[in-house]
Amino acid sequence: MTTATTAAPPKRRRDPVSILDRSAGGNLLYVAPGLVVYALFVFLPILASVYISLTEWNGLAVPAFIGLKNYVELFADGRFYTSLGNNAQFIVFYCAVPLVIGICLAAIISTVKQRERLVLRTLFFLPYIMPTAVLGIIFQWLYNPAFGPFNQFLKAVGLKVIAIPWLGDFTWVLPAVGAVASWYFFGFCMVVFLTGMQRIDPQLFDAAKVDGARGWQSFWHITLPSLLPEIRVVLLLTIIASIKSFDLIFTMTRGGPGNATLVPNIYMYQLGFQLNRYGYAAAVAIIGAILVFVVNLAVHFGMRRLDRTGAK
Repeated sequence: MTTATTAAPPKRRRDPVSILDRSAGGNLLYVAPGLVVYALFVFLPILASVYISLTEWNGLAVPAFIGLKNYVELFADGRFYTSLGNNAQFIVFYCAVPLVIGICLAAIISTVKQRERLVLRTLFFLPYIMPTAVLGIIFQWLYNPAFGPFNQFLKAVGLKVIAIPWLGDFTWVLPAVGAVASWYFFGFCMVVFLTGMQRIDPQLFDAAKVDGARGWQSFWHITLPSLLPEIRVVLLLTIIASIKSFDLIFTMTRGGPGNATLVPNIYMYQLGFQLNRYGYAAAVAIIGAILVFVVNLAVHFGMRRLDRTGAK
């Protein structure tokens, strides 16, 4: 007599489930630490700044609520408008100049061999890894009118007449500081554009060459339109850096001479830590944050419209 054995049914293989393919409560558990950190160090300080901007506070006594008085005074403040004007000029050095230099260098470096490209990319990118406060101290020494290397070189080649006190001249101090910012950012822009050029199909350039297009024509009609996403990223990041500029300018000039290099962040520092007007300084900070949002929103929509126009 034989006993019939029945085979056990094969176990059904379960597909792996993502840790986010769960309930809303389970997903919230994973993002909660980040939300807590964001709330403590970003969101709550922003709310505190908004409240302080509506008060008169010297940092010691209890803040006295005064409503929009700080903002009314701010929009009638000549020094604030001076700082905004200087900041608009710094945008050229923080944003426009590095963008143009970076995209031109990227177009040139992309044509050399791989080893030379790596060396040049590293050399040009080196300034960007240095803290801007350190760069400010170094260039303050380089610009020194008595023993600075820049003026010593000009005197040595017979150009003593233009060996001026760069950081003490009302006309040239802003371009002198801005040139350091351009030197700092153009390597970053170049690396971003080099990365973007790697995704362009080489067959496009071959086809343009067959059609008789020259190098600058291929650059204008193929390379530049293809780099619009990278241009948008560079514009957003450099504009944010220019509006938030503080450490480089502070270490080089502290906003001087006079108000020649005064920007909103330095003005905010002077109001808060030198004059103990923390409510008024917070109002400057809120207006600066709004400016960052508005300018970058305009850049974002402007570049998207340009991208759509190019696509058509």
